Amino acid sequence: MKAKKHGIAHSPLQTPPASPPSSSEAHSKQSTIIPSEFQHYIPRFILKTFADNFSLDNTEFIKDASRPNSSGFKREKPSKRRRNDRPRHDINVYRVKDHTTNPTDVAKAYGAYDMYRDIAEVDCMKFEKLLSKHESTAATFIRETWDENADLSLTRAQLMGMKKFLVVMMYRSESRRSQYFNQKFDPITAFSVKKHMAHNNLPSVQAVWFENLKWIIETSVEDIMSEFKELLIASAESAQPMAPISPYLGPIHSLELQDFGCMMGQTIVCVWQAEAGSEFILSEGCFGAWEGAPGIWFHNFFIVSPRCAIVLVSRIYLEQRTQKKPCWTSMFGDKLHAYPRTVYKKGPPPKDLNFLNLEPFSTPDDVFKYKRIVIPKEEVYKVNSIFLDARQESLTYKSPVSMYKSLRYYDKVKRVLFHECHDYSILRRKLFSDLNRTHPVDH
Repeated sequence: MKAKKHGIAHSPLQTPPASPPSSSEAHSKQSTIIPSEFQHYIPRFILKTFADNFSLDNTEFIKDASRPNSSGFKREKPSKRRRNDRPRHDINVYRVKDHTTNPTDVAKAYGAYDMYRDIAEVDCMKFEKLLSKHESTAATFIRETWDENADLSLTRAQLMGMKKFLVVMMYRSESRRSQYFNQKFDPITAFSVKKHMAHNNLPSVQAVWFENLKWIIETSVEDIMSEFKELLIASAESAQPMAPISPYLGPIHSLELQDFGCMMGQTIVCVWQAEAGSEFILSEGCFGAWEGAPGIWFHNFFIVSPRCAIVLVSRIYLEQRTQKKPCWTSMFGDKLHAYPRTVYKKGPPPKDLNFLNLEPFSTPDDVFKYKRIVIPKEEVYKVNSIFLDARQESLTYKSPVSMYKSLRYYDKVKRVLFHECHDYSILRRKLFSDLNRTHPVDH
């Protein structure tokens, strides 16, 4: 069983415009020089959870008193003095290239300058603002996962919004962006990208990534899923319905639309909580890295704090496992899944109804109640090993003990379970030495 591999180097930051700006637009842009801005591909509110001086008790947020029955939070407006006294949040960032670990301010971690600067727009930061708004909407449920005593529930509309956030996090990641900027595609994907460029009159492969990302952010979930249905229909009606490339041509690259539709409609959400004494780590690929068999993934991982991961589990995988098909065996076994308890506003559908035919029974106000799944330490180390194998330039950990044990586990299983089999002996020796100065660690 091999875990998915990521890992492509950094690349140029700006995407060329789809068409040259007019002279008046160019003059307007030249007259207002916008300084470069560091833009994150992992949100700061998640990065801060890995800082020693940050608490997960939501103290930075207060209940919205205007909506007493709401489970959402709003940010308390800080005074000028509070803004000046706001603490710096440093996280451990291990640099793969020089084998060093340094405290790094989250303001300058896991991002790049002008990553989302849209030079085809008069307001070149328009997309960054849309992205920030999308983050703040989706963050409510994620913050609730931090409170280990709180119930977890989402309406159907909120669930689709949260899933969209997770898919966007996959697509905006440095690994996906680098794939386009460095054109690291298999032959089938490369052909599909070129076809998409020609249909949409896009000037470069790099522009495909940015224009697709903008379209996903700006388009409602309902409209995106309508496009996904058009893709499925086009594939089914084609001369080669099982072909890897659909004949569908639309506003987004067909393979990316296919990924989006499957993630939104063919997964269940599970909330994995690390057993006490263990923690998840962070990397450039920690949003969406997957585990599975060739040609299909079983679990997609999204790390939202050292203690918590949101996992999207394939419904197809779960159905195959009930039939005990041997080729559908995950390294995580069958015990770490739990369907949410669903409260249907129209009343429960028939028990034997397939989930694909639920539409007449579902409403946006249906409620999904989630159970936390506490996963054993060794399973946490497995998740961390996926990130260790898929790492690019950086890794972040909060607990040195858990990081050391994750490295030890990875060394034990990497030749069997993984592709890259990286050498972390320098980091492992340093952690072991540092920890033995404070408290003993098992060899």
